[in-house]
Amino acid sequence: ENSAGALAAIVQMSLGAPVVKETAARAAHRLRSEFGQDAHIICVLGGTEFRGPDSEALVKAIAPKLSAALGSKATYVTGGMAGVQETFAKHCGDGSRVWNLLPVGQSSG
Repeated sequence: ENSAGALAAIVQMSLGAPVVKETAARAAHRLRSEFGQDAHIICVLGGTEFRGPDSEALVKAIAPKLSAALGSKATYVTGGMAGVQETFAKHCGDGSRVWNLLPVGQSSG
C-alpha cells in the first residue's frame, strides 16, 4: 500500500475536532463534499525552517491577504508541519478555514 492508500486523519486546527480515520482518497472526497464543489482548496506546503532572510515575513504577509482576497470560498490544507505551514496557518484569518491533513497517530506543529 502506498501513501495515497494510507490511513489519514483530518483535524480541524481551530476547533480541535476529533481525529477521523479514513483512507486518503476517502478524505479527499469527504473534504470536497464538505467544502462544496465550487470551493477553492489550497494546499500550503513548505519546509520546517525558513531559509531566506525575508521568507517568514513573506509568508506572514501573504496569508492574511490571500484569506481576505478569497474569503469564505477558500479552504487551506497543510501537512501540519512547523515552519512555513504553521506560520501560514497562524496568519490566515481566524484560522477557521485551515485544516491539517496528517497520518493517523501524528500531531501537528
